[in-house]
Amino acid sequence: MSDPHHPVFDALRQGLVDGPVVVAHRGDSSRFPENTLPAFRAACELGVAMQEFDVRATRDGVLLCIHDETFDRTSDAARRLGPGALVAQATHAEASRLDAGAWRDAAHAGQRIPTLAEVLAVLLPGCIPLIEHKAGGAERYIEVLRRHDALRRCILQSFDWDFVAAAGKLAPSQALAVLGPTDRFPEPDAAAIAAALELGAGMIHWRDDALRFAHVERIHAAGLLLCTYTTDSELGWRGGAALGIDAMCTNDPGGMLALRRSGQLRR
Repeated sequence: MSDPHHPVFDALRQGLVDGPVVVAHRGDSSRFPENTLPAFRAACELGVAMQEFDVRATRDGVLLCIHDETFDRTSDAARRLGPGALVAQATHAEASRLDAGAWRDAAHAGQRIPTLAEVLAVLLPGCIPLIEHKAGGAERYIEVLRRHDALRRCILQSFDWDFVAAAGKLAPSQALAVLGPTDRFPEPDAAAIAAALELGAGMIHWRDDALRFAHVERIHAAGLLLCTYTTDSELGWRGGAALGIDAMCTNDPGGMLALRRSGQLRR
């Protein structure tokens, strides 16, 4: 099982004196199309410690970096593949021809949907990949991470806690996190924390407006880190720091980093 004191989690703890760790949500998505290589490169250049992104499997088993179940919102798939085309029913070849940048701005036209392997190549070793499983089997994820020597350099997480458990059994050296709220665990109470520990998670990742101070205390008392999603205002960043949150996903990593570097989020 994963260890709450896994090297990845220990690396995050080392930086907490300056405030919550800045987690770029889908890369620097305030300035670039989300979940694209330019967004990830830009966040690396900013100096973020961790980047969160979403992964789904194509019909032929390639792991792509995309949030939605369909391609429509973040590509020109409606024109090329027809409205409502599902990632799970497309081949990698079909997905690789889609424009994943023009929806955001003409200046980004021509960007492609990257594979998990391509994203790892950009982020490692300088930035921790926080990989959110959206779809696909645990075996495929672990296979790709093992092939790229990433098992001990990234965190694998999901709202599907059974997936997290399966990944941990396949690769005990993999750092794991659980996402919530879920139907089974609407709040990070004692039962949720016990379940997270049982499956080997070292971090709980929760919606920011669904947390109270008592939750934070309970999570930390169990030896777990706490990450939240998604906070894009100075008021929210300051509030998270005051609550003692360890890491915060944001669409504006540059703004949060500037506040953190000014010392205003220091614990």
